[in-house]
Amino acid sequence: MADFLGIPRRRLPIAIAMVLLLAAILVWLQGRFDQSDVKKGIALALAHRPAGRDGKSVFDALVGFGRGDPRCDGKVVSSLLGDVDVRCVLPGEQGAGYEFRVLLDGKRPPRPANPPAQLLFDQLQR
Repeated sequence: MADFLGIPRRRLPIAIAMVLLLAAILVWLQGRFDQSDVKKGIALALAHRPAGRDGKSVFDALVGFGRGDPRCDGKVVSSLLGDVDVRCVLPGEQGAGYEFRVLLDGKRPPRPANPPAQLLFDQLQR
């Protein structure tokens, strides 16, 4: 019997099935890690207090606009660096929403990624 990369021909379908199963498991597992990173990024962005411990949080400021609770979503920009792009929109507000970049290492605070978010941070620092 001829071998393909050292695998006997009769065992080739099993080897292919195992490789496909492994790839599917790795894709599923990476998706779970990404979901966890997004949730942590959203929590860090909303809990951030630009003015320090005594100031209002980003969540408090967004709710304070009186347009409903913010709906936030995110996407992992870099799994290696733990960089998450968080976007929050208010139900009663039309527009691009508020975008923040969050590093999950906790060493640096979230930073605004668009003009509305920068304006929000500026208001909170006063």
